[in-house]
Amino acid sequence: MNIHEYQAKALFRKYGIPVPEGYPAFDLEEAEAVLDEHFPDGRAVLKAQVHSGGRGKAGGILLGDSKEDALEKAGKLFGMKLVTRQTGPEGKTVRKIYIERPSVIDEELYLSLLVDTGCARHVFIACREGGTSIEELAEREPEKIIRVCIDPEKGFTQEDGKKIAAALGQDEGKIIQAAQHMYEMFTSEDCTLIEINPLAVNRGELTALDAKVILDSDAMFRHKENLALQDESEEDPLELEAARYGMNYVSLSGDIGCICNGAGLGMSTMDAISHYGGRPANFMDTGGTVTVEKAAAAYEIVAGCGKVRGIIVNIFGGIARTDLIAEGLVQGMRNIRKPVVVRIDGNSAEKAREILTASGLPVVMADNCSDAVRKMMDLLKGEEQ
Repeated sequence: MNIHEYQAKALFRKYGIPVPEGYPAFDLEEAEAVLDEHFPDGRAVLKAQVHSGGRGKAGGILLGDSKEDALEKAGKLFGMKLVTRQTGPEGKTVRKIYIERPSVIDEELYLSLLVDTGCARHVFIACREGGTSIEELAEREPEKIIRVCIDPEKGFTQEDGKKIAAALGQDEGKIIQAAQHMYEMFTSEDCTLIEINPLAVNRGELTALDAKVILDSDAMFRHKENLALQDESEEDPLELEAARYGMNYVSLSGDIGCICNGAGLGMSTMDAISHYGGRPANFMDTGGTVTVEKAAAAYEIVAGCGKVRGIIVNIFGGIARTDLIAEGLVQGMRNIRKPVVVRIDGNSAEKAREILTASGLPVVMADNCSDAVRKMMDLLKGEEQ
């Protein structure tokens, strides 16, 4: 679960990671109140709060020189469409801003902590050149990006901290302390990413000028207080709808929808779509236990995506009863008509195929995954002719 910068910095304060003084505002009236109370001279940094990096380059971070100037710039931010490298051309609407005390910067560093599934460890990533060009630097001079892996049996150690300090060329004590606090927050709050870019240095003191934090959604049962940090206006509404049914939905850039029960089956189906020249539009993982209602919702969510021209349903019933899935698909297809190819096998598959055939709906049956993809490609080519 992504959270906003102002929320991430509140967590930083909780764990002793130094940040500048700052306050969120949710409309222009609140922004004026914050300026009056905390920044009477109007000298403040105004930051658009959207779930995206690259806000500065996109015009989402502005400096106010006076109260009038700060209010004018806050007014420009509220309601603007912020288009960054991460948002895509559709951009994100700014509904919140963060008003922060300006900082004096001698150096800008980069420091992050994440889970590296390749080595199955927490990994610190450090670089002496932080700031808005870190992604370009990583591509151009990858040798400048230093990785420090943390042994899960030992946890964060002084030796780990010394490696990070050496990579950043800074005072060991301060870097070790900052990295220790990051590690404590990461493990205590079940994070999947903490990124500080830039980590500013001013006269030897460290300050996190930006904060990107992602919390593990699957660990929210341990952190019910963090559920309040979710901003649904920043989320894909189809992902939210799928989550309400306990399903996982991922939006992609193509035009062929994909419904499967299991991530592995979904990945192989999308690989097959790409292999035969198609492009997946989305992927719905219904999970192991599927009801009629859940299957109907899965179809309607996938079909409801405007870019979807056709849908491949690839189901193998182990725990799941495929006849219930078939009944749900029929319900969904009666509400939204799209070309549909179904490959269904396993538990109750014969009954499931009978349900689909008896529905009278234009469902194309397939023998296997490759057959399903080929038949979908033929259907879409037929529509183009």
